[in-house]
Parts: sequence; C-alpha cells; structure tokens
Amino acid sequence: MASGPLVALVVPLSGRQEALGAAVRDGFVAALLDAPTSRRVNVVFIDEALVGAAEAHRQALDSGAVALVGPLLKESVQALAPLAGPAPGQLPVLALNNLADTDPGSGALWQFGLAPEDEAREVAARAIALGQRRAIVLLPANEWGQRLLAAFSAEFTLRGGVVVDTRTYLPGEADFTVPIRSLLLTTEPVVPPAGSVPNPGEKASLGPGRRQDVDLIFVAANSSNGRQIMPQLKFFGAADLPTYATSAIWEDGLADADDLSGVVFPDSPWVLQPDGRATLIKSGLVRHWGKPALGVSRLYALGYDAYQLLPEVLRQPPGPFAGGDVAGATGMLSADYQGRIHRRLDFAEIRGGRVVPLPAAVAVEAGP
Repeated sequence: MASGPLVALVVPLSGRQEALGAAVRDGFVAALLDAPTSRRVNVVFIDEALVGAAEAHRQALDSGAVALVGPLLKESVQALAPLAGPAPGQLPVLALNNLADTDPGSGALWQFGLAPEDEAREVAARAIALGQRRAIVLLPANEWGQRLLAAFSAEFTLRGGVVVDTRTYLPGEADFTVPIRSLLLTTEPVVPPAGSVPNPGEKASLGPGRRQDVDLIFVAANSSNGRQIMPQLKFFGAADLPTYATSAIWEDGLADADDLSGVVFPDSPWVLQPDGRATLIKSGLVRHWGKPALGVSRLYALGYDAYQLLPEVLRQPPGPFAGGDVAGATGMLSADYQGRIHRRLDFAEIRGGRVVPLPAAVAVEAGP
C-alpha cells in the first residue's frame, strides 16, 4: 500500500449498479498506480449498494479517512451532502454525481459527474457560435428529456437563441413519424404533372419539404433510439438541417453506426481523442471483459479524474481550482464556488459510422 493519507471510495460494488461502480473503482485505482509515489494514497473501498450514505460516511470516519470520494448515485449524494465539510465529524467529499440544478448545496460538497445537462449547454454554445440561432428540439417523454430541454433552452436563450418548437417521443418505439413530421412541418414532395413543361428557372422538388424557420435540431436520444430517429428525420426532410445530440447518442466502441451519420455531439477526450494511455486501457477492458465493457468506459474515466482531483478536494472550502483548469480524461475541468465541477468538451461528427473530431467553433457575428 501507499504511505500517503487514507481516502474512502464509496461506489456500488454489488447489485444492479455493480458494473458502474466497478468501472469507477478501476479507473480510480489506475490513476493511483500512475501517480508518483509522493501523490499516492491508501484507499478503503465501501460498497454503496450495501450501506446507506450516512453509514458509509461513518465507516469512512472510523477508518481514519481524510476524504471521501463518492457516492455515485444521485439519491446517495443528496443524503450525504449535509455531512460534507471541514468541521469535526465531517469529511471533504467529492461526490461522483450532482445535486439537482435547483439545489445549490451548502458549498461544502464537491460535485463531479458526467452531467448530460453540461453537454446540452455545450451544444447550445456551439450552435450560437456558428450563427445557428433558431432551434427545434426532439426529446423523449421522460424526466431525462425534460432536464436536457431545460438546460439547452436556458443556455440557448441566454446567448440570444430562440427555441422555435419542441416535440416529445416515446422511447423504444420503432416509428417516430408523428412527432417528427409535426416538428418539421413536413410537406409532401411536389411532383410536376405528367406531360407538363417545367419552368426553366424552377427546380422540381424530389423529396419532402420542411419548415424553413430553423437553423438546427437538437435531438435528445440514446444510441438505440437515435439509430431509429435519424433515418426518419432525413426521410421527412431534415437531411440538410444541422443535427446535434449529447454523448448518449454514441456508445464507446460502437460499430455499424451508419444510421447516425451527420449527428454532431460533445464528448470527452477519453472517447473522441484518447491518448496512448487511454487507448491501452480501453484495449485491456475489451480484452478482459469484451466489447460491452466499453458501455461503461466513460465511468472509468470519471474514476481516473476523481483521483487526479484529490489535491483540490482536500482543500476547503470548494471553489475554483488553485492551479487553474485541469485537463482530464473527461474533459477540461473547472470548478465554481458552489463546488460544482464543470466539463468543457470537444465535438465530433459521426461520419460513415465513425466519430470524426471537429475543430472548435469560431464565433459568427449576428446578422441584422
């Protein structure tokens, strides 16, 4: 074991969420082994699935831990939040999920998660930078979809954009014709009557038409739904409309993703442009656990970055990082005074079933 301080890692290590917790644990341990001896810590593992947040905190204190990393599940984070802090009987806590946007917290809890809301805000910022200021949104009829809509709309509006229209769909369906046609205001193709003489200055319509009062469509969908939705969007007239999504649209290591071609989405360097170390780790995951292991590989990166942030976690109260932004596997990381850690992400477009990294957007001046 390392000779450094003791840190408690609280993640699910059994039950339904075991694969998620194990990915975080393995990433955390990998970062520990990569760290120089002077920055290594000892770790006590606590199974979030077996004990409640309060009991996990008590076990961490009893073990002599100087900080707690976790929990991973949102409800556990909410329960543990009042116990975070520098006072006696408390511990500095780096939660691996976020409190609700409407819950500011006490300012004593670090919050570090792969929040899809951050990605929706990144989409809004990129679209505005490219001069795309009128959006329509297609989202699932569930709480996740509403969260993404709220985050995207707030950021898009703040930056001067307008959400023109929205529609919801039922996840898991095969036919999304009704919400898509309604959202796009699709019209039937205009086919000249047989024997008619076309006007030389008029181009015949060979496909369905769509509304012309929008610059982009934001589609909130996972990969499974996305592979059904994207071909239907194109069929009903949106083939030329810039289409954005969050990283949920892309499964790390996904093959046969031609149906998703044209989608632009933000994601972490771990997925879009892994360095040599990340590539080696991901190859090992596939070798030992098979390709399905890549389905949770972003959580491996979360665990890796959580270890990198320990020096900041031990500093109280939470606030902007002392050394400036941190280039992590999950993105460029920064923190605010409420202890929320934010990720700036890169963008990619799916082309020919593969992700192709995109350059940063250069701001376009607003038109008259």
